[in-house]
Parts: sequence; C-alpha cells; structure tokens
Amino acid sequence: MDIRQHVRPALPTVYLVRDHGAEAVRAGVREGRLVRVRPGAYVDTVADETPWARRERLLLARCVAASRQLGPEHVVSHTAAALLHGCRLWRIGDDVHVSRPGTVTNHRSPFVRRHRAVVPADDVTTVGGIRVTSLERTIVDCALTLHPRDALVVVDSAMRLLTLPDRWRRPESDRRIEDLRLLLSERLEARAARRGKPTARSVLAHADPFAESAPESVLRWIAVSRGLPRPVSQFRVETVRGTLFSDMGWTVERVAQGARDSAFTVHAEFDGRVKYRGTDGVAAARAVVDEKLREDALRERGDRVRRFVTEDLSHQARTFERLCSAFPRSVTARFRPVPELMPPPGRTGEAS
Repeated sequence: MDIRQHVRPALPTVYLVRDHGAEAVRAGVREGRLVRVRPGAYVDTVADETPWARRERLLLARCVAASRQLGPEHVVSHTAAALLHGCRLWRIGDDVHVSRPGTVTNHRSPFVRRHRAVVPADDVTTVGGIRVTSLERTIVDCALTLHPRDALVVVDSAMRLLTLPDRWRRPESDRRIEDLRLLLSERLEARAARRGKPTARSVLAHADPFAESAPESVLRWIAVSRGLPRPVSQFRVETVRGTLFSDMGWTVERVAQGARDSAFTVHAEFDGRVKYRGTDGVAAARAVVDEKLREDALRERGDRVRRFVTEDLSHQARTFERLCSAFPRSVTARFRPVPELMPPPGRTGEAS
C-alpha cells in the first residue's frame, strides 16, 4: 500500500423508505435492484461482487443509514469508524458500532451495536458527511475491544495513515511513530475503562506502521504473541541484486564454542495471491520469477527465508513452528509467549 495514494472507500448510495416511499422501495426489491441493509434502508445490488467486497459495501451502507436514521448524539466508532477512515480490517462484521452518551439499553437495533461513551468534540470528525471518531480515538477503541490479532491489523494501518512511514528514511519515520505511540499510550491510560487495557497496552507496544498489508500484521502477531522477539518490518538488506526490503526480519547472532560469531537474518515473507491479483498471466509469472530471484539473493547472504501464504495464517501453531525452525535451538529455548496478545480460548471475535 502506498500511503501517499491512500483513498478512503467510496460510500454507496442508500435509499431510505422515509425518503422514497415504501412502494418504490418494494418495487426495487422485487426487481432485484435493491437489497435491505437495515430496517428502512436499502442499497443497490451489484453483480459479480466478491464476498469480501459485498460485506464491505453492505457495512459501509449501514454506516450511511445509521448516520441518517439515528440521533445526532450517535458517533460511528470502533471497526466501523476504522473502515470509514480507510484502515485495514482482518474480518468485516455485520454491525455498525456507534458510541453515545447515557445509558445503553438492552434493546438491540438490527445491525447496530451501541457503546456507552462520551466522545469529546475533539475526538469527532466527519467522513463523507458521517460523524465518526477520530483515528486516534478509533485506535484506542479497537485496541481495547478487539481480539488482539484483529486489533493489531487496525492499529498498524491506522498508525500508518497518521505517520506516513518511509522505509528509505527510517530514523525520521521511527521518531514520528514513537511520538504517536506515546500519545496513544497516554490516551489509553486516561480512559476509565479497565477491561481490555492489558491487551490494548500490548497491542500499542507491538504495533508497526511499516506493515504493508493485513496478512503481514497477522503473521507478525502469530510470531510475537507466541514468543518471538518483535521483528523489523520492511527489513532493509544489501544484496547482489541491490537494496531489498523483506516483509519482516530478525537478526540472529551465531554462537560458536561459547563465543559470538557472525550474524545472519531470518526473513519472513507473505506471498498472498492478492499480490498478483489484477495482473495478466505474463505479469504474474514475471512476479513469481522476481520473488524467486529475490529469495536467492537473500540466501546468498547466508540468511534464512520462510515464505507463507494466506492458508498458513489459519494454522497458527504450524506457522509458528515453521518460523522457529529458522532459528537456532539456543534462541528458541528462550521464547516466551506474550499472554496479553494471546486471548482466552474461544475468544475469536469482538468484545461486547
């Protein structure tokens, strides 16, 4: 993702029954032109839509509908706000999250999840005419309430939007990142909520805006949550093919007969099919060849490379074992999981 070309998602047109009349909307549904997104709100159907694109568009439509149907005290927040801002999500749910002051009743409006919170005016902005929480507020909200894997995906991308990291100017980028990390940590500690704070602290500490995709964030979460040290994302190396950047890397010092020897790097690379999506057969084949030459150049340095695909991210223990196999046993023996990044068994979704 080139941050300088970041574009927020386009908001779909939403038709409210109160504006267009029940008969006109019913006719659109009968003809297959409209689909219901929440009570009294409909959106156009789109042919040949991928499941992910459909879920994203329907959630965006629900954000538009909720902003028009609910009172002005409601502010779109949490993962819904993250999506509107253009952050990455690992999973797209059905509900629009909104924050509002006062008591949140047990009555649950379809496709809306309410959070009781007073959102200061400084923490409210607008996206496409919708009142949403600021990126800083959204980061803390998501860090407090999401599964740590999902939170890391959101926080990595949101911090990326705020810091504009440049891998060719690492020191300046790192300073901006650490300044933002400190600010976010202060905002977290100022929150009255206790539930979720240990996880949120760890998510903020391990977040890395240099991650360039959601799968990279998830792969890093698998590594660090189970005990690997925090890697360097966009790890810069000089090779026979020039300067290369691996998705993430760890520098490991060899130990020979009790004395420190030369160091090598373990590189982890994600090769999801998304990398080649939209390319023709020739371009895709060339990309595969380039990846092979790139890996050869890393190995010629004496480095070790582990490559992963989307399916690997669903088999976390196996993926972690493959990562560990690149490290000496003297190193892996010191690995200790990070409890705050390892949710209780069975917790796979958002906190209520």
